[in-house]
Amino acid sequence: MEQQQHPPSPMRLLEILKDRFGALEAVANSSIKLAHYAPEHELAMDLLVAESVLEFGSSLREARDGAMQWARARGVAPLP
Repeated sequence: MEQQQHPPSPMRLLEILKDRFGALEAVANSSIKLAHYAPEHELAMDLLVAESVLEFGSSLREARDGAMQWARARGVAPLP
């Protein structure tokens, strides 16, 4: 008999997105650091894109923190 799996909560989905985004953020950080030593055409990511990725990462973390505050205020926050 198959067990039915419930879809992850919105809070868990946000955590999954944050974790997956970490790889893209690492490439952005590396590209910015390497730009001091290599020409931009040799970088893994365009510098404007890299800056945008890092800005989006900051927004994603702010959204996650806000969602956690909202959930805690309603007593529905996941366990730490």
